[in-house]
Amino acid sequence: MLWEAQHRHLFADGLTTANLMALVSTPTGSPEYWGEKVLERALLARAHHVATRVIAYTQDPANTPHQLITGSRRALADLTALCTRWQHTTTTPPPRAARTPRTPAVTRAGPPPRTAAPTARATR
Repeated sequence: MLWEAQHRHLFADGLTTANLMALVSTPTGSPEYWGEKVLERALLARAHHVATRVIAYTQDPANTPHQLITGSRRALADLTALCTRWQHTTTTPPPRAARTPRTPAVTRAGPPPRTAAPTARATR
């Protein structure tokens, strides 16, 4: 939450870190719920910002198709980073399977096994 508040420049409006921590520490509901809501809001705001950037690229007649594609991909990279954080936060990891102990390889005395000799090629 602190990172999102700093990223959204909420401290410029007179909100200090201590005020934010006091606001967050008072129990008004599930922390998971509010954390999810903060990320959801950040995701929507970022998607709007990316859409605005892509629209600006498309409306500029001086941009070539390559510039449009490159600029749009860069804009979408920011959104992808936030989507990744959203997915890590909202999905539960699958349970890990119990590891079975490995059995040691059986060693045998003697020369290594031979591979089959290559067969002669058929002639035409």
